[in-house]
Amino acid sequence: MIVWINGAFGAGKTTTASLLAERLDGAKLFDPEYVGYMLMPFLTSPTGDFQDLPLWRHLVIETMTGLAEQYPHPWIAPMSLLNASYRAEILDGIRDRGIEVHEFILTVPEDRLRARIDADEVDVKARRWRQDHVGQALITFATLTGATFIDGTPPADQVADAVLRRLPRDEKQDQNPVLHGTG
Repeated sequence: MIVWINGAFGAGKTTTASLLAERLDGAKLFDPEYVGYMLMPFLTSPTGDFQDLPLWRHLVIETMTGLAEQYPHPWIAPMSLLNASYRAEILDGIRDRGIEVHEFILTVPEDRLRARIDADEVDVKARRWRQDHVGQALITFATLTGATFIDGTPPADQVADAVLRRLPRDEKQDQNPVLHGTG
């Protein structure tokens, strides 16, 4: 099973994913951004965004599928997929390989999202990039279907618990995880 945590930059995906991994026994994190980091020394995206590279999308499908097949425990992927067609390509590509994918989109009002981005002192270099993509994220996520939307404004532990509560019961039983700290 793959739990894909989607949302705008600054919505709390990485924090939520880390907390979720602590609460879902056996879960492992895999950030698809690492695939982009691997490619960047060898390829240049004309847009500056590795998601625009067809090879990145292909390798994310192959990597996530391989991890789920070869190491069958819950995988958590925190990654913004703001381009709806790329989102469909990746998530449908994984599902077409027989892997169960549960996508959760963290939602945060624009003013709070922009304030979070400005307040982030960890990745200051990415601030402009994140701010420049807020509008696209809000438009994309307003029109999506087939995902579970989670309010990303409460404290991160509550957001992670909300994701856990919305995972299908059958998945929890099939994976036989021990849930920790759920509320």
